[in-house]
Formats: sequence, structure tokens, C-alpha cells
Amino acid sequence: MKNLVIKFSVVMFVILATSFKSKTSTGFVTLEVSYIQTMGGHATVLNTDTNVSYDITAVDTYGQTEVPYGNYILTSASTNACSPPLLSSVSTSTGSDTFSIDDSSTSFTIYASCY
Repeated sequence: MKNLVIKFSVVMFVILATSFKSKTSTGFVTLEVSYIQTMGGHATVLNTDTNVSYDITAVDTYGQTEVPYGNYILTSASTNACSPPLLSSVSTSTGSDTFSIDDSSTSFTIYASCY
């Protein structure tokens, strides 16, 4: 009987230990800004699964926000100031404005520049 109680306790401990294991369900969206005169930039991504927007602000050359797993679309991105004759350019780490944050892809980078 004592042996059975010990085995049961070990099994319960393993179950409890695995249930408290931290599970990653978030990733990061990063905004990297290249500038000539005025620093900083702003971007917005929309989670198309939940219809929730997330803002990323770069005070100087870098900004990042944590987002939950899901499917996203880049809705806007820009530097803080880019007026003519300078040109604004936006690109992404995947070359697409749509992306997913999940176990296989936990980050996405947006590049905004003014040149």
C-alpha cells in the first residue's frame, strides 16, 4: 500500500509540474527606422483573427511590441517626418504585409526609411 501511495504521489507531482510549465503564446513585432533628419517612426498591425490593432512606436531607430499568436496584416508604417524631396519606403522581413506569429515564426520586422 505504501508503494502505491508513493507511485501515485510521483505521478501527481509530474502532472502538476508540467501544468505549471510556461507556454509561449506571444511573439514580437519590431519596427526599425532609418532616417536622415528626424528620428523615430510608427507602425500599426491588425490581428485578423481578433480584429485588434497593435501599435509599434520607435522613439529613435527601434521599437517593439509583444503580440499574441495569430494572423496579422501591416496596416500602416512610416517615419516621423519624411517630406519632399525625401522619399518614404516601407518593407518587411518577409516581403509581405501579411504574416503569422506562431511557434515556427515568433517575430516579424517592419523597416521604415526616409531617404
